[in-house]
Amino acid sequence: MQESLDRFDAQNTTVLGISKYGVGDTLMWLSKNEWTFPILVDGGPAIREYGIPNPDHDGTDREGIPHPATIIVDTDGVVQFVNVWVNYRDRTAPEEILSRISRLAGS
Repeated sequence: MQESLDRFDAQNTTVLGISKYGVGDTLMWLSKNEWTFPILVDGGPAIREYGIPNPDHDGTDREGIPHPATIIVDTDGVVQFVNVWVNYRDRTAPEEILSRISRLAGS
């Protein structure tokens, strides 16, 4: 996602991440991966609200770990697209996200 930020900016789109983990762990991931987009530290409520908790967690400190998901919310706050992945390594390609945003904008 980081490498596509300029393309998202050009479409007047904000990229946000949501972290289930605390501020310290989230800041470590931002630094380690050199991410510059904002990450919201949530602790789990948004994960549950969007219905993306991973039921296969081990039941210990990993409770509430989400499946990776891409959610596009329009300027009216309406969810327009949801893509949830079972494999934690999978993600929606930036090109697909940008294409969907273009269609929503009528471009």
